Order: sequence, then C-alpha cells, then structure tokens
Amino acid sequence: MGKLALSVATFSLAICLCAPARAEDTISYKVVRGDTLIGLAEKYMLRTGDYRIIQKRNRIADPRMIPVGTTLKLPRALLKYQPSMARLSSVKGQVTMIDGSTAKAASSGQSLAEGQAVKTSGGSFASLLLEDGSRISVPSNTDLKIVRLRRYILESALDYDFQVDRGSARSKVAPLKSANDRYQVRTPRAVSAVRGTDFQTRFDENTNRDFAEVDEGALAVGVKSGETLSVPAGNGLAVNADGSAITEALLPPLNIEGAGKLQNDISVRFALSDQKPAIRVNIAKDAGFEEQIAEQIVSGETADFGNLDDGNYFFRARAISANGLEGLPATYAFKRRLNSVSGTAGASDEGWVFKWSGQGRGTIRYNFQLFKGNTDGPAFVDETGLTAQQIILSELPDGDYYWRVGSVQFADGETNTNWTPLEKIIVASN
Repeated sequence: MGKLALSVATFSLAICLCAPARAEDTISYKVVRGDTLIGLAEKYMLRTGDYRIIQKRNRIADPRMIPVGTTLKLPRALLKYQPSMARLSSVKGQVTMIDGSTAKAASSGQSLAEGQAVKTSGGSFASLLLEDGSRISVPSNTDLKIVRLRRYILESALDYDFQVDRGSARSKVAPLKSANDRYQVRTPRAVSAVRGTDFQTRFDENTNRDFAEVDEGALAVGVKSGETLSVPAGNGLAVNADGSAITEALLPPLNIEGAGKLQNDISVRFALSDQKPAIRVNIAKDAGFEEQIAEQIVSGETADFGNLDDGNYFFRARAISANGLEGLPATYAFKRRLNSVSGTAGASDEGWVFKWSGQGRGTIRYNFQLFKGNTDGPAFVDETGLTAQQIILSELPDGDYYWRVGSVQFADGETNTNWTPLEKIIVASN
C-alpha cells in the first residue's frame, strides 16, 4: 500500500508537493567563495569520500571549482550531527520509556534520545519539550517513537521525526528558524511535515484510519494517484485503510454553559446536554494542555471526572464528526475547591432533627435555613456560623417546610459556599 505524504506550512509559506519525500531528505547549501566539495565533505559529512555522491547528484563537473551561489542538495543521511534534546516536561500515571528491548517507568524531567519511545497507558499522559521550544502532548493509550532527534553541523539545522504507531500526538511547533529545519510526525499511512503550527495526528486502531486536525497553519496532501488535497487551518483529514482520503471543515467550538463555574461537589461534572453525539473532553493544569490529567470520550449528557484535587484547571471539549474528525477546541478555566455537604431530616421525641456532614479543606462553618410554606420570603429559621453538624427544632407549627444547609469554606484566602438542594418536610400534629 502506498504512503500519503502530508506537507504542512504556515499561511505565509507556499504549499509545494513537488517530490515531497525526496526534498525532505536533503539539506540545501549555497556555495560561497573558497568552497570545494572535498572541503565541505571534511567539515560536514560523516565520510569525506562521500563528496563523490554530492558531485554526482548535483551534476558538478569539477569538485574543486564550484560557481559561487550554486545551491547544493546534501542527503541528510550523509551529514554529521549532534544529538538534540527532548525532555519529559510532564508525566502522569503509567508512562513507560522504551529503549530497544529495555522498558522502564518514565519520570518528569527525564531526557529522551533518538531511537527511544514513549508509551502511555489508559488514564496516563506525557509531554515532551524539544530544544527549539516545540512541544508534543502524548495522551492516553499512545505509542510514540523518536525516529530522529538531531542537529546537523551544517547550518545547525534541526531534524525532528516522530512516529505514532498507536493513539495520537498533538504538536505545537515553534516557528522553524531555517529552511533546512524539519519537524515531521508519521502515522501508518501518512507523514505530516510542519513549519510552525498547531496540529494533531492520530491513528485509530478500531477503524484503521489515520487522522490529522489542523488548528493553525495549512495542510497539503499528496496522494498516490497524484491528486493534491489542500486542508487549511480549521479543517481535518481522514485517511482510510484503502488509501482514500476525506477532508472536511472541523466542527466549531462548543458552547458549554456553566463550564467555568466553581467545582465544589464531590465529583467534578460538566453538563453536555444538547451537544454532538460524541465529544472528547480533557482536563489539564495548564491552558496549553501539556499537563493533562484526565481525558474521556463522552456520548451522554454529562462528563464526570470524579474527585479531583483542589486546584485551578482547564477544561477542553472537541465535538467529533461522523467521519471521526475532532473539531475545534472550546477551552474553559475553572476552579476546583472541594466543599461538599449533604444532610438528612427526621422526627424524634425531641422534635425535628436535622443532621449534615461535609468534606473540604480549610475552616468550615455551616448555615441552616428553614422556610415555612414557600421559599419566597425570609427564612423561618436562619442560623449561621454553626460548627455543630446538627440542629434540633421542637414545637414547629403544623405546615409545609423547606430546608437546606450551606457549607461555608474559608481556604487559601477565599470563601465559597455550597448549599444542599431544598428539601420538603411536612409537620402535622398527631
């Protein structure tokens, strides 16, 4: 089966599909006064004798006499280089670093080298920081291999090449400083080469399809038939198992009401009613989603992330189209301050007993309110600043009542209050 070659460039660059794979395998060098092929080979190539390959490929008659200004194409595989740097800037959960046949648990701050791989399990995440400031976010259930991670001696050109065999990787690529810098991500049937952009590449084992979604930049795709597909920012591409491709506009950002509200209940939940059938939702500690802590694909009306630690977080949602492409992101900042409260009410010989309990950090005080008849007017009983977790009311007149308990939390210089839902009791004389 033939490969697809994906070339990605920023809007300010021309999109070119002229022999993309061959062009990417060379570095361009403009000859200056005094250059000879032998001298260039001694300085920049692994083997001096390989100057003959350069001479033949560039049709140079005399290796000692090259016209000034001539542009030479030098194969990357023949060039001297220094190892570049990649560092695990964030690790959560079960993340494994694989080096040949050796596998060991990865940790934040650890350096990675060419030829090594990162594997994330379910509910686990990792982020890589590269030498030029580019970042790769590796979500759950992903196998990412570092094919190349080097800086050539010639023009100090960078060469980053990654391979996604399973799962996905989101790349935020710093603008490349040299035309010879290269950043590419491979999936089984595609190669995405970029020059300063924000995009995601994925391989779905269940559907046996490759995906690319571009938030910033532009994407051009050359297929086996010779057809060229242009995919601008805000669009996506799906490559089927037979090599055919689908392009479409990414679904717009979702409007999720209340997504930025304070999360103080035991479970962190987001209401997704009236949204698309499937949504990918993520939570991270940073707006760039490099320190992810949770991810789900939700088909129902609620995304439930359970009991998260107190902190400041970011929630992101992407609607998934019928073709499996993930839409443009909607991102919301929210605070998590656990301050849950629940209560019960019952009659006793002493009167009506109201009990409650709560969870949360800091100093907690409770407010108790009881309304008679309805909740429109002032409370019939309104007790504030309680440290006890119960109150007994005797000799209540007959009638319908509504009650609730508020937990007032003082922590980290902030105050927040969480109320139980109003509940009804009926007081009737025997």
